[in-house]
Amino acid sequence: MNKIWIVLKEKFLNKQFLTFGIIGACNTLISQGLYMAFVAGNVTVGIASVLGDVLSMVFSYFMNMHFTYRQKPNWKSAVTFPLSYIPGIVISALMVVLVVDIFHGPKMWAKLIALPIYVPLNFLCMNYIVKRFGKKKEVNDADKF
Repeated sequence: MNKIWIVLKEKFLNKQFLTFGIIGACNTLISQGLYMAFVAGNVTVGIASVLGDVLSMVFSYFMNMHFTYRQKPNWKSAVTFPLSYIPGIVISALMVVLVVDIFHGPKMWAKLIALPIYVPLNFLCMNYIVKRFGKKKEVNDADKF
């Protein structure tokens, strides 16, 4: 149990994850707003969820590259970054469909219910992809948590 806590602490209790979370909160507001607009326009909840996530990804890419990962945007990362969103987008869309169609939850807010699951998953996926395909900037001691 102690080893699990150490791993969780190293992965999630740091400045990088906090920055990711703040950007994610802004991105969530954009995505939620788009989702609600699509639902109001009679787009099915699953498709509305995917469209909201995909369209808000542009904001997320530039903000995360600059503030979370401290890397300059480039074509390689711009192509690979969306790949890190695939698990979160799929899980979010499936959960929205479950909330609305199976549990008869509110369409307008169903997407928010998926947050606790896809935020940590997205962080881990993005971390892997950015570290694998990106080029690091210099990190100051002040950037450490």
